[in-house]
Amino acid sequence: MNYYNISQLFDIAFGIKTLGAYKVDKIGNKPKDINLSYGGIQVVDNLDYATKLSSLGTPMIVPIKFKGKGYQVYNDFGEVVTDTYADFDLPAATLVNFRRAKTISKTKASAAKGTVKELFGFDDWRIDVRGFCLPDASHATAKTAREQKIILNKWDAIVDSIQVVSELFDDFDISHLVIDEIQFHQLKGKPGVIPFSLRCSSDEPSDLFY
Repeated sequence: MNYYNISQLFDIAFGIKTLGAYKVDKIGNKPKDINLSYGGIQVVDNLDYATKLSSLGTPMIVPIKFKGKGYQVYNDFGEVVTDTYADFDLPAATLVNFRRAKTISKTKASAAKGTVKELFGFDDWRIDVRGFCLPDASHATAKTAREQKIILNKWDAIVDSIQVVSELFDDFDISHLVIDEIQFHQLKGKPGVIPFSLRCSSDEPSDLFY
């Protein structure tokens, strides 16, 4: 079995410093040698707190799933058609950042300091998803890093709003997103590890009636 230091991988690929963590076995016991750990993956002493357990021995506290259904894509003739997608769980080693700007008009106040601010509304949530495609025997649809990469690239081909299922996204009232940009990286001396980045925007699905 390959051991991946997730904390080190995030540092090398994205420059992100993460905290170390213990590797646990299937009944929640920590090994005596904590050097055999997957740094950067949050684990818990009691596996009852974990929503899902990956084959790497790490509880996934907040899994992220792209909901499978019919989505619009372009065919070989440039026509928009509907293609059916299966559910896809994002790899276990995934970090997500959320940010959102406000639409604010600022006017300088006469004979006073500062500005008068008028709030018009909120922009879409900007969502940065960064992680690694790694071999994962417990993954429902993609056991190898290459298979995960291929499926992620297929989701990027969607010209539609993607339904996302995750408690983490629920906290921000986000149920759908659009992939604005996808990027795959290479790590020197790390075979079987494929870093990926997704830049996404939140979306509000709308039904059109004729």
